[in-house]
Amino acid sequence: MRPNVRFALLLPGLLAGVSSFPSSLSGQEAHLLIVAGLGGEPHYQESFVEWGERMVEGALAAGVAPERVTFLAEDPEASPERIQARSTREEVEAALRRIEERSAPDDRVLLLLIGHGSGSGGESLVNLPGPSLQATDYSALLDNLAPRQIAIVNTASASGDFIPVLAGEGRIVITATRSSQQRNATIFGQYFVEAFSTEGADFDRDGRISLLEAFEYARIETERHFRERNLLPSETALLEDRPDGRGISDPGGEGEVGLLASRFFLGVETDLPDSPEPGDDSPLAELLEAQERLEADVRELSRRADTLEPGEYRERMESLLVELARIGQEIRRLREDPE
Repeated sequence: MRPNVRFALLLPGLLAGVSSFPSSLSGQEAHLLIVAGLGGEPHYQESFVEWGERMVEGALAAGVAPERVTFLAEDPEASPERIQARSTREEVEAALRRIEERSAPDDRVLLLLIGHGSGSGGESLVNLPGPSLQATDYSALLDNLAPRQIAIVNTASASGDFIPVLAGEGRIVITATRSSQQRNATIFGQYFVEAFSTEGADFDRDGRISLLEAFEYARIETERHFRERNLLPSETALLEDRPDGRGISDPGGEGEVGLLASRFFLGVETDLPDSPEPGDDSPLAELLEAQERLEADVRELSRRADTLEPGEYRERMESLLVELARIGQEIRRLREDPE
């Protein structure tokens, strides 16, 4: 899969915004809570467990510690090695309390909701065994985790109304639908979890999958699913990582939607150097130095955007990004095969 043009054009803004985030995420831990709700039918019950299992595997492969991954589902016996408990309201609340107790203020928390949704506005929910948590309940629970960086991904039907309720400073909210009116069972979740186990989602070829990349991959594959079957799309995924709570389906246009999501990773390559050691003249060190210079050039060009003609700015930026992508691929190749 090739990244779309709008995603590529978003990269300058993402790199320009790096200064507002920690320079390295390698010292922070990621925590993942997967909540799979009621399936209603065997097909959906199996699919929801399968999606959760795949997300667990992707998180572990990315470097998330097993003790920081929690998977709750309708029937724990469906996958006893992966599912810790039933996905009741009480178990969800308890799991978030444990994350609060065991995590540091600069950690990252991803809450992934899988299932069938219903309701509208603050009463939107994902159907759980027994009483369900509404969007306002999740918002209150996540308030307790501040100032941790929080992402909530609701892959259920009728999930779009979660965005205005949960959007806020330091939060990333992703939904499978644009509103509560899109009520058909969704497939966005299938491709979202797939993103963490396929190279096709690594648009910038840095060996990691950001939430922005996972969203783009899932959105594109969902659109492809409907198009290849000659079906009218019944779901429109949205992403919001600003406080205004609107959400858009195609980050990369006006505004800065995607900045936080582009810096949110489940895992990082902590065993690999992010910058060359002093005196290191190896090919990898030279590439890392070149990468740092190019990133600085991108940030400088972004700061000067208002002083340049749009055509000139785009041409120069595209040239830098192409070279940055090439350097990134070379770095990845050397890291995978040092010989």
